[in-house]
Amino acid sequence: CETNYEVTNTGEYRTEDLFWEYARGAKGTDCKYGAMTGYANILQGNAPYNLWVPLVFYTPGAANGGFPGFSTHRGPYAGAFYNDTDGDGVADVSWSEYILNGTDAVNNAYLYPDYETTTSMAYGEYTFGGDNNLTGYFEALYSDSEYSQFGQAAQFFPNVPANNPYNICNPNGVRGVDCGNAEDVFMFTNPGYAAAFESAQGVPPTFYYGFLANGPLGPMPTRPVVSVIGDRTSSDASFQNGRIVGGLKGDLPGLSFGSLSNWGFDAYLSYSKSKGASHRYGIRGDRADLSLGNYSSTGTPCENDTGVAMADDVAPGCVAVDMYAPSLWDGGVGDFATQAERDYLFDSRDFDTTYEQTIFSGSMTGDVYQLEGGPVLLGLGFEYRKDEITSMPDAVARDGLFFGYFSDGGAVGDRDSKEVFFELEAPLLSGKPIAKELIMNVSARLTDDEIYGTNTTESVKIGWRPVNSLLIRATYGTAFRAPNLRELYLLNQTGFNSVYDPCVTPTEAYGGGTIGEDEDQYDPALDTREPETIAICASQGVPADFQNGGIDVYSVELGAGGSLTLDPETSESWTAGFAWEQEFSNEFEFGVSSTYYEVEIEDTIIEPSSGYIIYDCYSDENQSSAYCSRITRGDDLLLSFIDQGFVNRDNENGRGVDVNLSFADQFTIMDRPIELTVDISANKQIERSIRDLDDAGLEDYSDFAEEWGFPQWKANSTIRFEYEKWRLQFRTNYIAAQDQDPLQVDGFNDIYGTNPNVS
Repeated sequence: CETNYEVTNTGEYRTEDLFWEYARGAKGTDCKYGAMTGYANILQGNAPYNLWVPLVFYTPGAANGGFPGFSTHRGPYAGAFYNDTDGDGVADVSWSEYILNGTDAVNNAYLYPDYETTTSMAYGEYTFGGDNNLTGYFEALYSDSEYSQFGQAAQFFPNVPANNPYNICNPNGVRGVDCGNAEDVFMFTNPGYAAAFESAQGVPPTFYYGFLANGPLGPMPTRPVVSVIGDRTSSDASFQNGRIVGGLKGDLPGLSFGSLSNWGFDAYLSYSKSKGASHRYGIRGDRADLSLGNYSSTGTPCENDTGVAMADDVAPGCVAVDMYAPSLWDGGVGDFATQAERDYLFDSRDFDTTYEQTIFSGSMTGDVYQLEGGPVLLGLGFEYRKDEITSMPDAVARDGLFFGYFSDGGAVGDRDSKEVFFELEAPLLSGKPIAKELIMNVSARLTDDEIYGTNTTESVKIGWRPVNSLLIRATYGTAFRAPNLRELYLLNQTGFNSVYDPCVTPTEAYGGGTIGEDEDQYDPALDTREPETIAICASQGVPADFQNGGIDVYSVELGAGGSLTLDPETSESWTAGFAWEQEFSNEFEFGVSSTYYEVEIEDTIIEPSSGYIIYDCYSDENQSSAYCSRITRGDDLLLSFIDQGFVNRDNENGRGVDVNLSFADQFTIMDRPIELTVDISANKQIERSIRDLDDAGLEDYSDFAEEWGFPQWKANSTIRFEYEKWRLQFRTNYIAAQDQDPLQVDGFNDIYGTNPNVS
């Protein structure tokens, strides 16, 4: 992406808007930047007023200001957005030199992980003979898998305290300078910048010396942004899975009396156990904070005089870390200056998981009655199942000690269930003039779950052939699914991520000026947010003119976990359709079938993302989103916590039509028989909706049919030509056009329900 653009700040955009516009990509082009390294934020916490230069980039051997080895990409009121202070036509700082796109740090990442699996299996049976035909059988399976992955480089951006001896903005340190004076050097002594400034403003920058000059500001905290070799990029895991089944089956001639006949049974015991261990390697955030002096009131490395609670393995072996060592900054992805620093900061995030399942099942089948169309078949059975999970993290994973990484408490729990079931199939009619075949199938299951008690499910199916070539069919059924072990017992997972806050007033509402300037007042007529968004924010105590310095994307704590209060999923469905096969010619085969279906699921178990929760809450026209209750704001009115834990969705519906066509024929080319088959399947989606109720019972309904991800039509076709052992296959997939809700002017949402302003 070219970066040497002439951009005039006309007031249409704030300076920071322009900055982020170019951070994401050159304005007016499709070029987008990925992760960047090699720059530092100069934090403003102890400055009497903000520095005009918030970022400096690593330029070894050169500087356009008073920051040794660093240069700024812009200056205030200079007209030229990117500084070209030496007049060579190229910006002093080119963004393309600091992004990781195309570097070895990205190109060497695995597209697919290394995965090696060894599987062994054995099975067998033995028949004892006799009238019962007793047969014992077994199955045994064992697999061992090894997995390794190397991902793209991660950013490492810890805070460096003002008095840290290696801080570049600590004039009392090893290599630091007073960054207030350093910026003054750039603004008032750089001839290239002075010329650009005067060209844009008509006066030299010294004209505004009393307003722009900083003078000495003393030590200031900074936040370097670098990438370290091996930090959170490599992981490996091993998995072992074993399963053994032993059973007995045979006939039950003793039940052959009256209308009963052909009875048999099958009973088996199954036990399976899966074990997994995973390891990821990276920098400990708590150790980095101690080594940099973030636990010290004076910024002294390896000192904790603030009473911050630390893990037992943090203080031992602590070494002061130099975050501005050249070895960290050269080449995009670097390393610490000493092995001692690396050994202290790096650790392993380990997880061990064991899952066990025991099943005992038995069933018997036979004929219970003879109808004109054939025997009535009956099946009876029972099943006992016990599931256990023990997923144990080490302290690094449990407490989220990696820098910028989430915590995971694992999962521990067990559950058992017992079921009895039956299935009955009856040929009601056969060989009649308008009923060549009429079959009904009825089945039901009673489930006794340890946590959710007793539930029933049932199913009815009917098939009618008025003529041999036509089958008319219909089904009705219910289903029940209790939450699985992860949904029940997953312990707290927490982490931080950048989240868009729609309650922060958009810049447009201030006439495009800089938020906070006295001459810029909030104008509701210029607020681009939807009225319901403003109203929902107000209901949470956030006024329409909530500024937050114009920052609408910031880090928010996210949490997730299982819940023993979840309701089981239940569903009700029915279908109706037909299948027809031509029978007027033996030269070719042709068939067509179609089925209409309706499915309604109650209490669907989902794990909503933060983007979905924010979108659903603040874009609900009825202001009744159930997800608003999962959002917490602090006393400063900022988002402080979002609960992403499992939750029941009240209702989910799907309706549509399936269509299938098949054709088969054989023809000859040069005395060679060629078999041609054509299969076409299509689906028309009529409804794909969700419905949630808030605590007051108000309904939040959305239908996604024909919107992104839910096209009205999907179809695929397969054409095959076969000759002896050869096959030529051509496959086509079709997806109809999909509608997308217009983006709100403030960029609130994109097709994925997230904020498009964050790459």
